[in-house]
Amino acid sequence: MTDPVVLLGPGRSFTTVAAGMLGQHPQHYGMPELNLSLSDTVGGFLQATQNGRSGLAHGIVRAMAQIEYGEVTEAGVDAMRGFLFDNPDMTTHALMQELQHAVAPKAIVEKSPSIVADASYPFRQDAILPDARYLHITRHPMSAGRSMMDAQWYAMILRSPIGDSWDRRSTPPVLDPQVHWFTAHERLLDFLDTIDASRQMRIKGEDLLSDPDQWLEKICTWLGIDAGPEAIEAMKHPETSPFARPGPANAQWGGDPSYQEAPALRPYTEKPEKLSGP
Repeated sequence: MTDPVVLLGPGRSFTTVAAGMLGQHPQHYGMPELNLSLSDTVGGFLQATQNGRSGLAHGIVRAMAQIEYGEVTEAGVDAMRGFLFDNPDMTTHALMQELQHAVAPKAIVEKSPSIVADASYPFRQDAILPDARYLHITRHPMSAGRSMMDAQWYAMILRSPIGDSWDRRSTPPVLDPQVHWFTAHERLLDFLDTIDASRQMRIKGEDLLSDPDQWLEKICTWLGIDAGPEAIEAMKHPETSPFARPGPANAQWGGDPSYQEAPALRPYTEKPEKLSGP
């Protein structure tokens, strides 16, 4: 069977559109942000997500409802959230395996930027989905930082203990998204040092968006899946995913809110960036 794919990178690094594209490959099943690496158990996951009510829990209940009922409704979300509460001792590994079994022979494609919030989360992710391939996506820190600050919801994360994006060399500390960018990639690199080279690939998000045909073919070839023109064309339409737009009122999110307002692969031209300047 095709290997699952986990995309790695901090938020605002093109991971949402990249995951959306890979998820539309005929041999893949693109998931919303599942965030299961937050805990080893379903009960711990619920505790970490305000009893399953925070946005971090929207993805998993939307995915479960879509697989179970073929659509995502408020009633379906409530039923799946009830399943989680009824099974607090279930491991997140077992839950992920249930999802993979349900979508087989397709393979899961998933990305959860929360994975960079703690150094242990990537390792837990590997235990949850042990056969996964890892696609590490980077974005220039200056443009990534501007994107983080322009998205009001992400700027709030940076100011929180989770984002911890304060430059503490001055008094008072200065908010600087580069701190978050650096810490996130440092944690991911430490993790990837423990993963066999055959299971990982690193690309610049700017390259992928500037020339999706070339880079999607390269990624498919690395994954050992169909790299033909029909598969590539399908991947260039991430907006066709049932998770590309907001869900019902009780589980709206499960991805980047900015992307979900208008999901699409748009023409992109990389702009020159420098590391100097404020």
